[in-house]
Amino acid sequence: MADRQLLETAVQHCWPGATLGAAHPLPADASTRRYVRLELWGGASTPRSCMAMLLPPGEAGRVCEEIAGAPASAELPFVNVQRFLRERGVPVPEIWFVDENAGVLLEEDLGAVPLADALLDAPETRPNRLGEAADLLAGFASLAAAPDPACFAFHDRYDSSLIMRELAVTSAYGLAPSFSGPPRLADADPELERLLAGLGDRIAAQPVVLMHRDYHAWNLHLDPAGRLRLLDFQDALLGPALYDLASLASDRDSDRFIGPAEETALLDAWTSGLRRRGFDLAQPRHELERQFNEAIAYRTLRVIGRFGFLAIERGKSSYLDFVPRMARRSRRALEEAGHRALAAALAARSPTFG
Repeated sequence: MADRQLLETAVQHCWPGATLGAAHPLPADASTRRYVRLELWGGASTPRSCMAMLLPPGEAGRVCEEIAGAPASAELPFVNVQRFLRERGVPVPEIWFVDENAGVLLEEDLGAVPLADALLDAPETRPNRLGEAADLLAGFASLAAAPDPACFAFHDRYDSSLIMRELAVTSAYGLAPSFSGPPRLADADPELERLLAGLGDRIAAQPVVLMHRDYHAWNLHLDPAGRLRLLDFQDALLGPALYDLASLASDRDSDRFIGPAEETALLDAWTSGLRRRGFDLAQPRHELERQFNEAIAYRTLRVIGRFGFLAIERGKSSYLDFVPRMARRSRRALEEAGHRALAAALAARSPTFG
């Protein structure tokens, strides 16, 4: 592969005398980052494998990460946020090497077992594993109580303006007449825009926590010791409290292992974890349930919009396979949260939501 010399140089810098064996590119995702699992040979101090993250070199590598509050001349958000989380005991991978100009980072290989696979392969473990995931999230969220100005995550906010921009993407691309394009025209549907804005206002009004932004069962991996570890945290910022829990409950095809009973258990475990850490949202249970459903509706609508954008503008259509089941979940959450007019409006405008 074209990156072979770059990876060999990085490996030699970390473990002098080590040999790079096979390099296995992982399937591409929606970001511009690329990941490669490296097999290593060497002395006792050399791990048997590591993960390489490949970024566009130089300034482009920073731009591909999304924390708007990161200083333009500072380190990569992934590195900055990882340091903050590791120092506070959050189970994230170790970083062994960074060459930002070359666009390469070597990190600990946590193995190839995402939580999603473990939940499907061993259904009897679901209550404990999902409880562990909810408690890990509670610990992450509660870090907002002691902000660190050196961490980029505290320089930015998932606020109402960002929420409305995301919903505009949903309106344009998630409800496009066809996922082959073109998108819907902006401001073409004032009634729908008003209803979406109402949901957005509710999301923006939620209590604020430290927000991962992509917390789901494919970004949680079981390491070789069976410990749950967290990935893809570089976009963390302050934001709506229930968003990440909604992401865990409703991403892609997570309905294969999370149903209504599991959703209730997740909410219970998460709120209990927050209270145990002295971070009480001070919300009555019925309001938390409504906020949870609103967050599920918002998050699934946002992701459908993103998948539509990737298909229409980038030619990446593989994610469209998840859209129908996410749309069903979105509509159910809207109805349970009392946003029946929005659920009906979506169904009237797109067969996806019918």
